[in-house]
Amino acid sequence: MKNIKIFGLVSSLVLLASCQEEFLETYPTASLSQEQVSAAVAVNPDAAKGTLLGIYQQLYARGSGGTTAQEDFGVHLQHMNLDILSQDMAHLGKSYNRQRSISEMTATVNPDDNFNYMPWRFLYRIINLSNLVIDGLGGDQAQLTTNVQKHTMGQALAARGWAYFYLNHLFVNDISNLTGPSVPIYTASDQLEQPKSTVGEVFNQAVADLEKAEVLLEGFVRSDKIEFNQDVVRGVLAYTYGAMNNWTKTYEYADKVVNAGYGKMSPAEITVLGPDDTVGGFNDVNAHQAIMWGVTVTSSQELASLFTWWGFMDPFSYSYAAVGNHKGMDAGLFSKFRDDDIRKTQFPNLGRGLVAAYKFYNTTAQAKGFRFFSGPQVNVDSDAHYMRSDEFYLLKAEAAAELGDEATAKTTLKNYLSDRITDVSYIDALSGAALQEEISTQTRLELFGEGKSYFLMKRQRQSRTRGANWLDYKGETFSHNDERLTYELPTNELLFNPNITDQN
Repeated sequence: MKNIKIFGLVSSLVLLASCQEEFLETYPTASLSQEQVSAAVAVNPDAAKGTLLGIYQQLYARGSGGTTAQEDFGVHLQHMNLDILSQDMAHLGKSYNRQRSISEMTATVNPDDNFNYMPWRFLYRIINLSNLVIDGLGGDQAQLTTNVQKHTMGQALAARGWAYFYLNHLFVNDISNLTGPSVPIYTASDQLEQPKSTVGEVFNQAVADLEKAEVLLEGFVRSDKIEFNQDVVRGVLAYTYGAMNNWTKTYEYADKVVNAGYGKMSPAEITVLGPDDTVGGFNDVNAHQAIMWGVTVTSSQELASLFTWWGFMDPFSYSYAAVGNHKGMDAGLFSKFRDDDIRKTQFPNLGRGLVAAYKFYNTTAQAKGFRFFSGPQVNVDSDAHYMRSDEFYLLKAEAAAELGDEATAKTTLKNYLSDRITDVSYIDALSGAALQEEISTQTRLELFGEGKSYFLMKRQRQSRTRGANWLDYKGETFSHNDERLTYELPTNELLFNPNITDQN
């Protein structure tokens, strides 16, 4: 009975914290003390998972951005918005007004728009919940004595570092200016409103959290892919160092992930090769070894497609993507596919533009011959993936090229593309800027719709031009530091945080 009571106390406190309505929540450390958490994990190791439940729920829960909007469903909403803002995902239809203000880039210059509020609320919820767990274990400098304590602390630090990585990108126009203003840093659950930190300070906080998490998660074997493990942490570190243009560390961490044993997704996993191909669709995170991080969705959760990433992206589901709110690949980017590239088949001619219908699709649609509206309206059971190992083959090649090691960059890129492009010998003739551009292009083609192109644009300080299939600003070029490509600090933060009075 004692075990059950302690487990319930810790879980309830974390879940209660995640449901508060204040804009930027702070909680006294007394709400979740070191003794409570330490006692819980000492008598029942399963309680450690309970302390982290509130954090992981925010990644996919409807309303984690603090609104009732149908678009408010965690990190996958941000992946869609960021792909649009990166200019890689063209908004091909405006039915039902969904994400129209993102495509038109009116939301990102209006601090009153909820599209600015949702990522702020979502990410700071993760930070605040992480701080509750960290404080409950005695703070991030605590001397932890058991593996359960170390692994619990490691996951909380990983979540906090990941959130700061995102905040620095989403609310800062130019991440290359490390002395420029960014967002507040909170490292304890009882801190009151903080002023802005610099871009460099936020990146340094992310790195510090992630490097501590990497050590603490040594030997941790997770029970579900939604949990941070050491490899996922190393992936986030590779991205963070890349954003800082520390290419030596980027290469180091990308290489660690490449050699971690996940392999890469096969052609049969990334596109429909025929009627007997049943392993694709990105709809089952456990069916793909290369998917390192994601959430398993079951029909018992009763997720209506109207409130999911699938409803907004999958043209076969009974939702917005099927009824005129199409999103497809930018025509200029699509033109960069080589004729012998198997990934071109991800975009079948269905009369709806360059929609990746054979990359992301619901299992029900496949069973019914890819008939429109054949996917579910309720009880969506397609999973959500957040990271796959393929990303780090490409990031490794990118870092090698930046370091001047063109031989490694070419070999890494050729090996990766060898089962996607029939003849990769053209890469041998590339060097300098041409090689770097090819790596960037292949990264964008491979990871379309997965929310990673925005970070590539930022870390490479790129400019992108919208193709002919856009409804808005077609032919216009946008620089990585264009104010329209990042969110505004929400009005509520300016109203209730006396230490912040202006936008970045």
